[in-house]
Amino acid sequence: MRRLSGTIAKMTMMPLILGATGTICTASSSEADSCIPLYDKLTSIDAKRQWSPKDDIITFKLRNGIVGTVTLGSAEFRLAGMKGTLPYPVRSVGGSPCIPGSLWRDIQAEDAKYANAENEIRVFAVRAQDETAPLLGDEDTVDDLAIWVHPDDPGRSLLLGSSKAGGIHAYDLGGSQVRRYGLSSMNNIDVRYGFPLGGRLVDLAAATNITANTIDLIPIHPRTGELDMAASSSIVPAMPKVYGLSLYHSLRTGSYFAMLLGEEGEFEQYELLDDGRGRIAGKMVRSFRLASASEGMAADDEYGLLYIAEGDIGIWKYDAEPRGGTAPLIKVDTADGRRLQEDVEGLALYYGANGKGYLLASSQGSSSYAIYEREGNNAFVSSFTIEDGEQADRATAADGIDVSSFSLGDRYPHGLFVSQDDSNLEGDLKLPPNFKLVGWDSIAEGLDLPLPTLPHTDPRELQLRRSADE
Repeated sequence: MRRLSGTIAKMTMMPLILGATGTICTASSSEADSCIPLYDKLTSIDAKRQWSPKDDIITFKLRNGIVGTVTLGSAEFRLAGMKGTLPYPVRSVGGSPCIPGSLWRDIQAEDAKYANAENEIRVFAVRAQDETAPLLGDEDTVDDLAIWVHPDDPGRSLLLGSSKAGGIHAYDLGGSQVRRYGLSSMNNIDVRYGFPLGGRLVDLAAATNITANTIDLIPIHPRTGELDMAASSSIVPAMPKVYGLSLYHSLRTGSYFAMLLGEEGEFEQYELLDDGRGRIAGKMVRSFRLASASEGMAADDEYGLLYIAEGDIGIWKYDAEPRGGTAPLIKVDTADGRRLQEDVEGLALYYGANGKGYLLASSQGSSSYAIYEREGNNAFVSSFTIEDGEQADRATAADGIDVSSFSLGDRYPHGLFVSQDDSNLEGDLKLPPNFKLVGWDSIAEGLDLPLPTLPHTDPRELQLRRSADE
């Protein structure tokens, strides 16, 4: 991660400030001590700003979409997805934040970028079609979800939602809660199909249990979708505090893995094994560390790739295999405010026909969703928002997401996208968070895509594919 500036050494004779290129340079005392009124300057370039009185954070968005933040009383700042340190803390002068001239020059340099019309970010809107019932009485509740596809009747598929207030909740495709499993506080959840356990193949749900600090693995009944809690297993990770999770089924080797993220950026990969007693054991096969807190993950089983959302940095792509190394293959995108605005939260993969499809990411800071090509270097396609529908309100500050390209019965014949909604509203009444459901046909229309005449990809029948550079 490139920093915009370094901290000042105590014995420095000349103060260090940030130059327009992001490098550290020396300046005269008068230049370092200059005080630029931030609000007046932002107004002069038609930038938007917002102040949070709770923590004295000022967030500003430039005309081209780039975002920056400063905090009163702090020398730390962010600009265009990078962190930096000022020569002195931001202070209030005459009711306006006062910043060094060095930072203002960098803001001007960022504002001059992406000025051409072809650099404009395309954003379209879809309508929320359904929503899940909120968990009344709970505050920070549902966080993440996974779509489980019924093997015989896709219209009976379920949404499995994790709750920080405790447990896993199962919803039908109309948003009604059909079951609640009273477990500990759960954070991320994922599903895979056909795991060999006790001489049979079972569908598997996995979730991070932040109360017990474990990965909980639960077989799913193949006909009813019920979680078999009596047959559940737990893996105790090495990291002190579990956070994000994704399952991965390697089509190269047939092995299944649980990918785990910690609150401090730790990553651990566990191979899942039948312990011979009807339970699932985990063997750590890889570990590394990201620079900062990361939560969202999605594994592409067909291409053998893993995507990780580093909350205030962006999206990284890794080899998903245990011998895939510890360095990312590429950085898919940066959380500079244009397509992604911190925090980058949920990630999901839309499996299209013949190896095509999309990577989707929830941009919490902008209440939008970015779409990237699934193939190659994941070129950016477009962004969209979820607005008020006839039966449900808009989605804002989203966390976990999931998507299915498979036809899910009459209600969602072309597939389904689901997002957590942090600010769930009913008129002027704010309810606890819930999930918003959107048919893929609405997203396809926004992308000017033809609708498929057949179901795209059955998640139980994925195929091993090779990327262009293999």
